[in-house]
Amino acid sequence: MFHRRRLRFALASFCLGMIVLHAAVSWIARREISAGMPDLRIFYTAGLILRRGQGHSLYDESLQLKTQREFVAPIPRFDGPMPYNHPPFEAIPFVPMTYLTFLGAYSLWFLLNGLLVGVSMYVIRPWIPAIAAEFPELLVLAPLAFFPTFYTFLQGQDSILLLTLYCLAYAAFRRERDLQAGVWLGLGLFKFHLVLPFAFILLLRRRWRAIGGVLISACCEFAISWALVGWRELLYYPRYAWHVNRVQALGVIVPSNMPNLRGLLTGWGESSAVRLRLEVALLVVSLCLVFWAARRWTDWNSRHSDHWNIGFSIAVVATFLVCYHGYNMDLSMVLLPMLITFDRLLQAKTSGVGTGLQVVLALLFLSPLYMLLTLVLNQQHLFALVLIAFVFCLAKSASRESRTRFSHNILASRA
Repeated sequence: MFHRRRLRFALASFCLGMIVLHAAVSWIARREISAGMPDLRIFYTAGLILRRGQGHSLYDESLQLKTQREFVAPIPRFDGPMPYNHPPFEAIPFVPMTYLTFLGAYSLWFLLNGLLVGVSMYVIRPWIPAIAAEFPELLVLAPLAFFPTFYTFLQGQDSILLLTLYCLAYAAFRRERDLQAGVWLGLGLFKFHLVLPFAFILLLRRRWRAIGGVLISACCEFAISWALVGWRELLYYPRYAWHVNRVQALGVIVPSNMPNLRGLLTGWGESSAVRLRLEVALLVVSLCLVFWAARRWTDWNSRHSDHWNIGFSIAVVATFLVCYHGYNMDLSMVLLPMLITFDRLLQAKTSGVGTGLQVVLALLFLSPLYMLLTLVLNQQHLFALVLIAFVFCLAKSASRESRTRFSHNILASRA
């Protein structure tokens, strides 16, 4: 009991320390926020365009720039707009916000993100019993102490919404409601690059009801997008999104600040010829990781199996690693497998590999590491090594647990 109290105090102190650091960063960034610099400006821009009936030109960069300059001063050394490269349907919730000033919209979205964090923790609370029973304060402190979720708040991004949808999908999977889980995942297709790899893993596992749910959401989103922008603009969108990703304009596409496989392999500033070979290697490595993750997620007795939890966690982390476009804020989705893993550690179900998982979890929560790699060294892609270590520790834990369970079954059969 005394050990638990000490652990509780240490965890709360660590989280509060990270939160204080985040508050200091927010204070330093207050002028940029007031000037309309956060990423929320892309959603605010799209909302204004839709509100004015210009949806048929949503991906016109000149229109985006003209609209954006109504509330944001020109960015030095960057002639174009901060592009809205998300699907059309995602702009709908931001249309009502355009009746507020940009700062008012930022404040409202900040509050809504806080609400989404609360919903996320409430949804997964039954499935992390050790945390809920012994460390309930972590359900509040952990999301705020996790740098990616804080960075999402700061930038006014949409990554916390994706975290919420993953939490809802996880809870549905645990209740063996695959169709419902697929619908929740499909609603996250506003960041399709962070959902489709997971859906592909479900396809490899032949979870047809879950795939059906994803398709239901995708069809509805496609129809809404068509109604908003018309078929010409909708067909142009994939080409536009690819163009934005290849141009690598200043501050928009920076592989060296992507903590995924793309950043790790291509974020070194090589020549175009070398980069092409690296991107071929990236495709091969990504496919191998997805197939491997699918093979690790073998046990579908989701109500009683810790092995299922490990497989799910590996699938989520692998999804982020193979995504082609991912930054610090997008790592918010990894908070779910982190909390699942920490709950298993508290239940002492990771014999032999607990130390490795503890170190990895500590690094994942260490905000100064994110800030050093991103703001000082401009080498956030190196953080992908921490995520790879996380996947390795999870896989090692699953293997050890499988051997232990096999041994117990042998002994039980002999008895």
